[in-house]
Amino acid sequence: MSRSNTQPDRTYAASQSAASRKGQGAPVVHLLREGLPLPSAEPSSGAATGQPADDARWMADPLPPEVLRGLPGWNEDFAALPGFVPTSLGSVPMLATRPDSGPSVEFIASSSQSASANALPPVIVCGPCTSSLDVAHTLAAAGALPEWGTVLAVSQRAGRGQLRRPWESPPGNIYAALRLPAAGVFATEAAAIALGCLFAEAFNALGVPVQLKWPNDLLLGDAKVGGMLIEEKRGVVLAGIGINVVSAPPPQALRQGWAVPAASLADRGISATPLTLWRHLVEDSRFCYEAQVLRAGGADFVSCAEKHLAWVGRGVVVHGGEVGDCPGRILGLEPQGGLRIVISGREHILRSGSITPIPS
Repeated sequence: MSRSNTQPDRTYAASQSAASRKGQGAPVVHLLREGLPLPSAEPSSGAATGQPADDARWMADPLPPEVLRGLPGWNEDFAALPGFVPTSLGSVPMLATRPDSGPSVEFIASSSQSASANALPPVIVCGPCTSSLDVAHTLAAAGALPEWGTVLAVSQRAGRGQLRRPWESPPGNIYAALRLPAAGVFATEAAAIALGCLFAEAFNALGVPVQLKWPNDLLLGDAKVGGMLIEEKRGVVLAGIGINVVSAPPPQALRQGWAVPAASLADRGISATPLTLWRHLVEDSRFCYEAQVLRAGGADFVSCAEKHLAWVGRGVVVHGGEVGDCPGRILGLEPQGGLRIVISGREHILRSGSITPIPS
């Protein structure tokens, strides 16, 4: 990826440095070639032979490699991959390639343990789907998605946003699900803030000055370029992450008065493609997590997140939550990830609700 008004190789060099310090190559990219039917449906014969899929029958449509050639951003990512070979993860048939060292079919996924350094967690690309979270939960149940493994959908039919609101998901953006460790910080109330810390650190390592809008949005300036949520089912913890790479929701699709304007990275002069950007973000996030938890012997994700917190010291309006709709001023974060805010001269700790800035 590159950014206008900066040196064109800045972000690429940052990501290459991160990869080298981890001493690992790139993760294997997998395609979900046969798709996933909905639990109550069987795949149609037309979709299995490459004809358009019946949306009512598929959780994730089949994804032949050639489909990627016609999608925004994916055509560049596809051109960088040398080819695919048949393989499987758990019980799920896929196509796989290892971009940095040629095709590889040797990958053993564990549904209960983190992948080892010699078996990097996979990036699984699926076709149009209900949501990347649905696909990830299904793959995790089939033993195909280890911790730090990810699902990246080319588009979604029923993506889940904040408060589980649906939103449009056209091709070209990132619609991803990331399997997180089920213990440690992601089993606490600071989970959302810890996730925000990791992705803010990863974006900034790429030269993109992303900030956190408490509790789970990613901002460039005062515009939202991404959102995150954490979902747990049957002991599997997933982060759903959406990033506006080439397009953003129009103003009429946002909650009037509650939401900040949306923008894409392209709107801000940042050129990126979904697969390449996503791989860098996940690898840098994982490195940051392991550096704090496994190497430093402890983790202070809240202090890390506070460095990236948007609008500290600035007037904001609080919507919903425990204090109702009222103006306040952000102080920072408390140890469990709650927002410290001064309202009418008194400090409050917010654990729910939304905030928008008061125009300066």
